[in-house]
Amino acid sequence: MDDLWDKQLPGEYRYRVVSPITFERHAEPSANAVRIIGFDSSGAKCFDCHSFVLTEEGFDADEFPIRFDVYYERVISWRLHHGKWIKLKAFSDRLDRCNRQLTTLPIELTESV
Repeated sequence: MDDLWDKQLPGEYRYRVVSPITFERHAEPSANAVRIIGFDSSGAKCFDCHSFVLTEEGFDADEFPIRFDVYYERVISWRLHHGKWIKLKAFSDRLDRCNRQLTTLPIELTESV
């Protein structure tokens, strides 16, 4: 993860965020959720990424029960050097359709994660 933490970071913020040096990864398989937290050299949180997938139960063409994904969300936050955070949210509510589409919202400046 240490080489991917800035992959989605917009270029104009590349040198304005605090770089993490250690990471914690938490997963909740029953909720299809993952959270990755990055910490700076003083142990303060400077990166946060969480994602999850919602599923529904249904039946396939042969009437066998199946689970299918219907919603995906990912929120990534980076701490700026002055202490505020930038947040990037992407989601898809069309996972059960042929023309899946990932929507990325504009960057949001916040006081905290």
